[in-house]
Amino acid sequence: MSRDDNGWSKLYPDLLRPIFESLSCLDFHRARTVCSNWYAVSQTCPLYPWRIVFRGKNSVLFDPLQDKIYTKNLLGIDLSKIHCLASYGNWILVVDPRLDFHLLNVFTRESIKLPSLESSLRGDRPFRFIRNDEFGYFLELYGTKFLLTWNDFRFEKPAILWVNGRTGDYVVAWTIKQFYIVSYKKIGNDDDDDDDDDDKRWSITCTQCEDMAYKDYKLYVYTFDHYINILDFSGDCPKETKEVNPYLSHPFRFVDTIYKLRLAVTREGEVLIVLSLEVLDDTKFSIFKLNLEIGDWERVESLGDEMLIFGHGVTIRAPVKDISGGGIKSDSICFLDDDHLFDNTMKRQPVCGVFDLATSTITWHTRLEDLSSKICWFVPGYAN
Repeated sequence: MSRDDNGWSKLYPDLLRPIFESLSCLDFHRARTVCSNWYAVSQTCPLYPWRIVFRGKNSVLFDPLQDKIYTKNLLGIDLSKIHCLASYGNWILVVDPRLDFHLLNVFTRESIKLPSLESSLRGDRPFRFIRNDEFGYFLELYGTKFLLTWNDFRFEKPAILWVNGRTGDYVVAWTIKQFYIVSYKKIGNDDDDDDDDDDKRWSITCTQCEDMAYKDYKLYVYTFDHYINILDFSGDCPKETKEVNPYLSHPFRFVDTIYKLRLAVTREGEVLIVLSLEVLDDTKFSIFKLNLEIGDWERVESLGDEMLIFGHGVTIRAPVKDISGGGIKSDSICFLDDDHLFDNTMKRQPVCGVFDLATSTITWHTRLEDLSSKICWFVPGYAN
């Protein structure tokens, strides 16, 4: 076939899509990098989550559709001593014992080390990080020091990661003491050695943060007083947006006891509040979105052709039918054991499961349980 408009890169989307959907996950990711047209078509295909386990110097990846396990050596260090803060597509954000942050591609093993926290901080207040080899870092503000240690990342922290798979641009953000959001944005060539160091700065923003989600250069932050603030990431520094924030006048009020609350943003840009409830009946998770016409939050009965992973901040287009007998399909929520309040009468709980919104039932997953308790969901190929 000649290299013209009738070439492989110009195949109609309706022809390419079923071909993409028939490929294994690894072949799918190779094919989507062939050209911009193939990449665009791949964005319309349903995706499904994998699991990753950190064990020694290896990461163990489990593909539930193919029922296959892949082993990868990522950082060359003991991965049981790192914390995975967030994931996005093929990438994960981790922090090591020295409090250095890395982006890792779980398939290609590409590693990106983020600038040291000792780099200059952007912001409207005089912050600085001071490394302490015994404890980690001190965050200093107006002479007052807050200690940041490895143990601060042992438990779940609100964090986000966004990566553009074609350009290599990325955004990361995480919290300190639930009152400071630390973020870093790489756009264009600001990682080049010849670039001005002024571009290699972390930003720190003072704001309450119980959870956050990111989409289209906007960081949605759920505050302790039940409001959602929006930070605009389109400029050099994150800035709070009030004029175009439809959530600012509508706090989320919920009468039942909440075990955990997480934000998520749909593919269409709607913000969802996802609840894990302190109940032991059939309703374990509930989802709400703001109805702007009546100015109140309403329960979402269905996610349509989308699903979400509890705590990952976004929804994904998912297969309509269960792909593996494990409940992984549209209109469901993937979660880990500490996302869910267990019935104490059960002898032993699996480490992760899938909640079906339509039937209010849970399908438990046990594959990989014997390897490690450090297990995470991630969605290969996801991008928005």
